[in-house]
Amino acid sequence: MMTRFHTFMGCSALVLVSSTQVALADITPNDVWQDWRDYLGGMGYSVTAKELRSGDTLTVSDVKFGMAMSADQGQMSFTLGSLSFVQNAGGSVSVVWPDQMPVSVNITPADTTGEPVTMALTIRQSGQVMVVSGTPSEMTSTYSADTFALNLDRITIDGEALAPENAMLTVAMTDVVNTTTSTLGAMRDYDQTASVGSVTYDMAFKQPDEPANAVVNGTSQNLSIKANGLLPLALARVNDMAGMLQAGMDVSGTMSGGNSTLTMDIEDPINGNVAIATAAESSTLAVDTSADGVSYAGTRQAMTISVQPPQFPFLLSFAMDNAAFNISAPVMKSDTPQNFALGLNLADFTMSNMIWGMINPQGTLPRDPATISLDLNGTATMLADYLDLQNSNQSFSTKDTPAQLETVNLNSLIIDALGARLTGNGVATFDNSDPDADPGMLKPTGTIDLKLVGGNTLLDKLVEAGLLPAQTVMGARMMMGMFAVPGDGEDTLQSKLEFTRSGAILANGQRIK
Repeated sequence: MMTRFHTFMGCSALVLVSSTQVALADITPNDVWQDWRDYLGGMGYSVTAKELRSGDTLTVSDVKFGMAMSADQGQMSFTLGSLSFVQNAGGSVSVVWPDQMPVSVNITPADTTGEPVTMALTIRQSGQVMVVSGTPSEMTSTYSADTFALNLDRITIDGEALAPENAMLTVAMTDVVNTTTSTLGAMRDYDQTASVGSVTYDMAFKQPDEPANAVVNGTSQNLSIKANGLLPLALARVNDMAGMLQAGMDVSGTMSGGNSTLTMDIEDPINGNVAIATAAESSTLAVDTSADGVSYAGTRQAMTISVQPPQFPFLLSFAMDNAAFNISAPVMKSDTPQNFALGLNLADFTMSNMIWGMINPQGTLPRDPATISLDLNGTATMLADYLDLQNSNQSFSTKDTPAQLETVNLNSLIIDALGARLTGNGVATFDNSDPDADPGMLKPTGTIDLKLVGGNTLLDKLVEAGLLPAQTVMGARMMMGMFAVPGDGEDTLQSKLEFTRSGAILANGQRIK
């Protein structure tokens, strides 16, 4: 249900910002409304509405969007209130939104095993101004509002309305500004910039037959969004991502924000209450989607996290100077290898003295900030269109895999914690020449170089702290002796792991498999 709700949110935002580029010629209210209809229709929505023309004004009401989904996923539709398109003297068109607009969402399952869902929501705006200018093939839309809010008024599941305390959602934004430009050709070429002064959201949810309930509150400041790309003009289904990519979809976007907070309070009379709070000074997110692949990258700076577990005497507090990730992967079937990448950086992780006192009251373990960093890339051959729902379901229901690994490059591995530091790098290629081989049995050829500094000292301190028994540490040292040799410097171990074509594994030249 949440996935469909997100789709609804995207559709509502889409209607608010759909547009095209500024030019010298005039456009009419009908041009703007028709462009919106074409845009949504091209994305796989069916659009119906009542239209009333009076002078220079076109009013549309009972606007309904239907989602053409696959037969086994049921149907979903959205209905909005009314809005008006007013011709301006300069040749532009003003889109007049009411201060309050009712929205309804209806979800009908594909069979009797599912439960129909109906939601009633209200969009509230103040100080809203929207103007569209240009030509029918090139329009620019500017939108601004002092406030913009979305409120869940009621939700009904299988004919039973949930109490407000069991399902609550409120999202409120201030100082909203958006400019979207698009040009129609063989594709729809668009460019968007937006900013939001602040966002607050409040949610509450509870299963009617369960005693526990959860309340979530959050804030974000100074959001900035930039997006651009190419979209196909016609698509059969809204959720046909593979079809969109095959038709030439190529979009990218970035979002950045300032201070943000999130709190979650869970009241559970059986298992105990839990409270969680997080904050960050800034964050970024970048997304790129095309037939070449999908990529995501994000950062959060100056993070703090606090957790109050059930029946615990104090807060568990953590902090991190920087958290970052990146992932990119091919998604379309190809006869040739395609690139993928994965990165993770958790820098300067610290815990409160309360936690350290619980883990190591003797104070023998170093409490320096910890860092974990991973950077790898490689190539893989896609055997199926991963985003094609039918193909990917078939792929996971059999022993076939959607991709064939070709190469992996471990550019960097760093684990720096508790006074010890492990680093590594390496490269491997994979033999896929045997068509009868088990897809899950990889045949790598390559090397991995590892270096550990301070490992023996850390083992001694773990024994001293009572966290590891001496016999366990003795076994660990024996394993380290099998896989590693002394390196340059005090308390330093090095290891070179080699994977041969014959399937053997060597550690520093000694065969271990």
